[in-house]
Amino acid sequence: MAPILPGLSDSDESIDATVAAIAAAGASSVTALPLHLRQGAREWYAHWLAREHPHLVPRYRELYRAGAYAPQAYQRELTARVRIAARRHGLHRGERGDNRSLPEPPAATAEQLTLL
Repeated sequence: MAPILPGLSDSDESIDATVAAIAAAGASSVTALPLHLRQGAREWYAHWLAREHPHLVPRYRELYRAGAYAPQAYQRELTARVRIAARRHGLHRGERGDNRSLPEPPAATAEQLTLL
């Protein structure tokens, strides 16, 4: 689920609607990826944001003051909110400590194939 745009697509309502659409499309899991702004894209996006959503400029300056990526705290909070929506819509992404069993691999055949 990328990119999630601060102030534009990171509301609980937007996240829920997006995760619902992802689940309806047949996905089995979802991962949140907030916007990152590398050089070049950063300048273009800043210009667009100032023109289209000037009220968000201070928030973006704060979030991206250290570089291309939003702060870890924002990323963790966003991930938690997407995880809640994913569970609500029947999606589950394995987490650390999740001991779901994996399907058995198919049985190997006894015949050794040659390369040439």
